Amino acid sequence: MKHKKGIVFFIVILLITEGLFVTGLILALKTPAGNLGLIFLITSSILMVVPIVIAALRLLWNPMIANFPAIEVPRHAKRKNFQSFKFGIVNMGLSIHAATDQTHLHLEPIMPLRMLGARSASIPFDAMTLSDRGRSVQINGTTLYGPRWCFESLAPND
Repeated sequence: MKHKKGIVFFIVILLITEGLFVTGLILALKTPAGNLGLIFLITSSILMVVPIVIAALRLLWNPMIANFPAIEVPRHAKRKNFQSFKFGIVNMGLSIHAATDQTHLHLEPIMPLRMLGARSASIPFDAMTLSDRGRSVQINGTTLYGPRWCFESLAPND
């Protein structure tokens, strides 16, 4: 039920901000100066991005990683910041701090995304099946694309 309320809230917010956007567009095109229209356009554009990102994170990203709670990353883990990952239809370009150890791939979204609700995950290599020439893996039927170095611990026939 909570998931359904989230979707309804998202749609209502999206419709309101789209209404502001269309109003701003009409005002900008119809009035000579267009200042009020530009204010509506800029404000609604910013307001539209936030609920879309929150919805993508909470309704898509978080449920996909729910089975893989974050665990502490060991000191010896190989780490790289601002890596690009795509999990299902959620593209997190340059938005993930990644680390690998012998048993897990650790994914931590950048701080602005964590503030908007994105959760970190530690995905065990046992739950992954390597595919696509080392640049992607299958996890519970969903494809995770990422940098090749993240999947080096997986054998090609896993």
